[in-house]
Amino acid sequence: MRLRTGSPALGAGVPVPGAGVPVPGGGDRDFYGNPVPDPPNVGAYQGHGV
Repeated sequence: MRLRTGSPALGAGVPVPGAGVPVPGGGDRDFYGNPVPDPPNVGAYQGHGV
């Protein structure tokens, strides 16, 4: 998936990758179909930073 400016993708230097808390029963994919890492990112986007 190609992300556009203003997308929820994580930019370089943001403090949210891997800073989330797993949600029991939260599923294994994000809104965009990316696998949810452990620990997850903060927010709906769980893909790699751009």
